[in-house]
Amino acid sequence: MNRPLAPRDSVFVRGLEFEGNHGYTAAERRGTRRFRVSIALYAQLNAAARSDKLADTIDYWKVSEIIVGVGTQSTFKLLEALAGAMASKIQQLYPRAELEIEIEKLAPPCPGVPQACGVRLQFPAAA
Repeated sequence: MNRPLAPRDSVFVRGLEFEGNHGYTAAERRGTRRFRVSIALYAQLNAAARSDKLADTIDYWKVSEIIVGVGTQSTFKLLEALAGAMASKIQQLYPRAELEIEIEKLAPPCPGVPQACGVRLQFPAAA
């Protein structure tokens, strides 16, 4: 599953932020914390380049809406599970797209006070 993605066309969203109740401990999940997500969806975009029609591409507005919806309306212990839920919903809408998603927990409660900790996962096309 974590194989390198083939170079090709992509649509991306970088630095999307929201507040959510995600964290391994119950204390973390009781309060909100800030998260940042960057995502790239890999798919052929030649049709959109020719047609200039939104129906022929990946709508980054819809992708952003899904990410914020899952991130603010669900609760997960692990960032990996949060990324998987986001990827699953996005691939329901765009099953032919491979995607790479990065989730950062900003100012996590860790020794040394890191700015962010996170995960980056790759998902093959669903179709």
